[in-house]
Amino acid sequence: MHGQIAVIFSDFKNDYNDGYVLGIQKQANLYGYKTFTFSMPQTSELYTNDEEWVFTLIDFEQYDGIIFVEHSFYAHKNLILPIEEALRKQKSCPVVVIGDSNTLPHVLRLENKERFERVAEHLIDVHGCKTIYCLGGDRNIADERIDGFRDVMARRGLPCGEQNVLYGGYWIPCAETLAKDIAYGAVEKPDAVLCVNDEIAYALIKKLFFFGLRVPEDLLVAGFDNAPYASNSAVSITTYAADTNHCGRRAVALLHSLVTGCEVEEIPQRPQGIITGASCGCGSKPLLNIRARLDALQKTETANMEFRNSRFEEKLYKVRSQEELSQFIKNHKYLIRDQISVSVNCMDRSAEEAICIYLKDYLINGESVPFRARDIYPDVFSFGAIKNVHVLPLVFDKEVYGFMTIGYAEENVYTLHAKQFANRIAIGMEILRVREDAEAERLLAAVPIQTEQPADLLTANLDLKKTAAAVLVMHNGSMTKVPLENVLYFEAFEKRVFAALKSGKYEIKQRICELEDMLNGRKFIRISRSVLVNMNKVVGYKTGFDRTLLAVLSDKEELRVSRTHSDNFKKNLEEV
Repeated sequence: MHGQIAVIFSDFKNDYNDGYVLGIQKQANLYGYKTFTFSMPQTSELYTNDEEWVFTLIDFEQYDGIIFVEHSFYAHKNLILPIEEALRKQKSCPVVVIGDSNTLPHVLRLENKERFERVAEHLIDVHGCKTIYCLGGDRNIADERIDGFRDVMARRGLPCGEQNVLYGGYWIPCAETLAKDIAYGAVEKPDAVLCVNDEIAYALIKKLFFFGLRVPEDLLVAGFDNAPYASNSAVSITTYAADTNHCGRRAVALLHSLVTGCEVEEIPQRPQGIITGASCGCGSKPLLNIRARLDALQKTETANMEFRNSRFEEKLYKVRSQEELSQFIKNHKYLIRDQISVSVNCMDRSAEEAICIYLKDYLINGESVPFRARDIYPDVFSFGAIKNVHVLPLVFDKEVYGFMTIGYAEENVYTLHAKQFANRIAIGMEILRVREDAEAERLLAAVPIQTEQPADLLTANLDLKKTAAAVLVMHNGSMTKVPLENVLYFEAFEKRVFAALKSGKYEIKQRICELEDMLNGRKFIRISRSVLVNMNKVVGYKTGFDRTLLAVLSDKEELRVSRTHSDNFKKNLEEV
């Protein structure tokens, strides 16, 4: 059997969610299917940056079946209905939903309720806890873990009202808020806190210690899903392995049955038990996979070192053509671990200009090849041992640049470095576009516009003159677009260039000489070897105590104007 399965997923960020896709890939590979996972490498927990358009790339005719991991969209519920509607309308292949659905018939849910109950029972029966908080989750999303907690408390005759179930989402801020509330007496200190995942439990323990509350001496904490956080070296966490991997395998078994008409295979599950840790006072049981965890940690540390030492961003932002971009991606795809194929499609390019990077082409003749934007499924997927493919959108500042595909031979999900790779490639494409537009504008300025030109050409020329009206600055580890009109000046300092705004100075990747060329005709002029000033922000000038000329900006800042540039500065000031 050789077929293809499309997987619709939200984002990869922790072991709990990743387990779904790893289970799907494992079982699909056993049946002989290839998997194509479409997902959003989000930079925000709550808001997409238009990455969701990647789901529109799915051509249902290409697949034998589809798995929609609805449960992974808890932070983006607004996307669930449109995806379900598209799946309902297509008639070419069966669909299995992991999570919940009112419109699609084949639905699988997790079997985590009983597992979560075992952790709650451990806190009550072994440690005698009477007051327990359940932390995490969304009030508007049904969660069988929370249902299990309520059932256990009811069976034991313990109070379980609204004050015992504390929502706040499935991420760290809810833990930090609770730790602060307990420390300052805003809520009663419980005997124990049972968290819906280990990440929240770990964050809670850290924050409690920050406020002087010790775990387990002052209160007990337990988590769920047996993530790497549970076996941390500070306070190991009592937890229970989640059912996501097994659920993913069951989904493929059901889908395979719908495709072939055979009986649904019963997927065996290894016996599981509660994993006790220091967070409840029991101590930690010896882990059977310590060596595997150490190897994974070493692998992560090596990948981080490689990414840091690659000078990825510094080299990318110097790329000046599509050909250089192709070569850059070829030379740096090693930063995405474990892959055997990386391709990048630039969707805003024509077939003549666009370059797609295929590993197959490099193996054959070492060259990249042109592609058409509609060629979403290149032949590279049928080459070699590629079994599992991830499709990531290339989006920056709500602008779509294309998509990146990563091929793996084994069960795998892309890493944080792959997310960064995709994000930075999109930024690099934006910088390349700005450079090309600036070059076109210079060429246009060199040729006078004739009034007898067609109206549409005149309009195009005027639009072209409006390009490059923004600059990309580094802010909080990512790139942000800033309108040029907000920039006071650009300054080079110790081989780095900064854009000065009212809110502070932010690093940019262009060189000062490159900026001078790019901003020619936009009222940015050089006033010294290291400074380009926005003349629209200059309100006047004065003479310093050493008889040097000082440009006075609208925010009262004063910049030194060198003697070689003083005449040009005064001339431009008169014209403003």
